[in-house]
Amino acid sequence: MQSIRKRFSLLQVISLAAIAALSLAVGVTEVQADHTLVLNVDVDEASFVSILASGGNESFNIVGAFGNGGTFRCWGWIDGEGVGSVSQVFNIPGRGSIMTQGIEGGLLAITGGTGDFNNLRGDALQIFTGDGFNFTIEFEGKGARF
Repeated sequence: MQSIRKRFSLLQVISLAAIAALSLAVGVTEVQADHTLVLNVDVDEASFVSILASGGNESFNIVGAFGNGGTFRCWGWIDGEGVGSVSQVFNIPGRGSIMTQGIEGGLLAITGGTGDFNNLRGDALQIFTGDGFNFTIEFEGKGARF
């Protein structure tokens, strides 16, 4: 029994080290207290597609990237006053995806995730960097292994 516990403890240490290394490899710029994840997203402005609807409303779709192979996809609607309601998906290779919804450029709701993030709920703060559509997003949640 003692031997099994030692092997299990060693496996836990190795697993945590592997997760930490993988987190750094996919562009995570900060990890705090197992509840915060920060990504710097470079948006491909050439991918922006917009369809104008009646009343000055428009729908749009745009993609981007972060870290080593991470991808971002956003679709939403902009009302006649320029307020954007968005749905976003952040795919982190080897870890899973995080999904958000809300008013663009502020506090978004984390609506779920897959893989390491499958039970994630909480808030995501989106801050535009002033460089085109590029932004930083900080996820604060419960139920995930950041």
